[in-house]
Amino acid sequence: MNISKNFKSNRIFRIWMYTVSHSTLILRSEKQYSDVVYDFNYDDPDTTIDLIFSVVDFISIPDWFDNVEIEKHDDKFIFNNNQNWFVKAVFCNVGKYSGENEDDIWHRNLEYNEVINIK
Repeated sequence: MNISKNFKSNRIFRIWMYTVSHSTLILRSEKQYSDVVYDFNYDDPDTTIDLIFSVVDFISIPDWFDNVEIEKHDDKFIFNNNQNWFVKAVFCNVGKYSGENEDDIWHRNLEYNEVINIK
């Protein structure tokens, strides 16, 4: 697991899942498919990226982002330098996955190729 102070991506992310019982929020940027024409092509189109927030206390974000930059300030993860867009959580991990079983996220057993912890 890599550790970083922030995360930045030009991908489109949207709220994918929130689990009350586990206080977990996941924002996802899906991979791009070769048979679909996109307005903007990702650097690594065969990769799904999940932003996984754990021990979530408060959410104040839009339902999607056309790009994202996250920095941790105290107990908040601030989005795109907008103090009104944040998730109050203990942990944020960025998981990158290039396999075919990305729906395993619903069963909480998706194994990522790379994980970055934002501290």
